[in-house]
Amino acid sequence: MIPEPQRTYVLELLAALGPAAKDFVIAGAQAIKFAVKNARGTKDVDFILNVIALRAEPLQLEAVLKRLGYTAIAGARNFQFEKTIPNSKETMRIEFMAPEEFKRAADFRVDVQKGIHARACTGGTIALAESDEYPLEGRLPDGEPYAARVRVTRPHALVMLKLLALFDRYHNIRGPEEARHDREEAQTHAADIVAIVKARPDWAEFRRQFEAQFAADAELGKRASQILNDFFREPIAPGYLLYEEYRAATLPAGATTQVEIRDESALAHRTLQKILPEPSLQEK
Repeated sequence: MIPEPQRTYVLELLAALGPAAKDFVIAGAQAIKFAVKNARGTKDVDFILNVIALRAEPLQLEAVLKRLGYTAIAGARNFQFEKTIPNSKETMRIEFMAPEEFKRAADFRVDVQKGIHARACTGGTIALAESDEYPLEGRLPDGEPYAARVRVTRPHALVMLKLLALFDRYHNIRGPEEARHDREEAQTHAADIVAIVKARPDWAEFRRQFEAQFAADAELGKRASQILNDFFREPIAPGYLLYEEYRAATLPAGATTQVEIRDESALAHRTLQKILPEPSLQEK
């Protein structure tokens, strides 16, 4: 679940949004915390927004964020916001995403409301639909106990989003100046995919859910399945190399050996074979 102090400020945001909170779906690393025990740490909170509902919503998001003390992050064009957490060196940072079909004609942004944009997200419509409500309890910044319900993207939709992000980062589509950062991000996405799949209690059911989510978007399903196949079919596929790099970079020095990392990679390979599409389907 979302750790403190971020949990307090997620609850604060949900309380301020009122009924509109149902149109905010947690994705990204915070969503993984609902699917994987001891998931990697993260402080940012990513939301996929129900744009159609929020455009009709009388609540003005820009005013809500200003009242809560958020400011737009420089250069983020009003889709990333942050504020300082009182009595702490930490900040609360949120990012808004939205289905790419709503994006501007020549831009990566989606207009949500006046002063509020979102980053276009391929597969965002699926991630919104494939979500569940979870209880979230804690305290508001004033110490008052508060309980809410928050929507979170389901594991199979998270894997879909991670696969698409993995492909982009691995191929460094942002250019040479971002090569190192993109490689590190690709490593993280590969590790997240492995962690989510390993944590599933029923791999056959997970595979069914993964394939079923593309019922209304067969082309995206083919694309995601092809990425899954290309990155995780063979033991030497790039997904496992990235996973090994992630493990080597995030473990304390001397905590494990290269042989042990390779053993973990081999286990990841055996696990992901359970959810890969049949080779015959990839050939069609």
